Amino acid sequence: MNTDKLIGAWSLISSIQTRNNVISLTFGDPPSGQIQYTSDGRMSAFLMDPDWARTGKNAVEESDRFFAYAGRWELKGSKISHFIEFCSAPSKIGTTFVRHLNFLSENEIELTTAPETTKSGNVYETKLIWRRYGLLKDVA
Repeated sequence: MNTDKLIGAWSLISSIQTRNNVISLTFGDPPSGQIQYTSDGRMSAFLMDPDWARTGKNAVEESDRFFAYAGRWELKGSKISHFIEFCSAPSKIGTTFVRHLNFLSENEIELTTAPETTKSGNVYETKLIWRRYGLLKDVA
């Protein structure tokens, strides 16, 4: 896959989490967020429920309403890896987020996590859809 198509800034237009086959919207309805990929392999992501800022709560306490991270990125086939160097959740620093990348169109991408099973047996999957900045007028 050509990494040039990914370079730039993208706005979050959909954030859906599936838990044991039950779908829920995350980071608000509509959600708010931005992800950026640079040509020199750097990336950053910010996901936020637009109502979160009014709560006055700490980001660490509200990771389901505000989450930010940055680091390096690498694309191999349709798998994109985010190597986390900075994060609003300190336990994630030094980890790698692996996502399946799907180009829905030239200006929309979908990032999907692999299904993850918790110790309690819950199965989670997250699907994020991003639209290239400059095309936000198309959002309904």
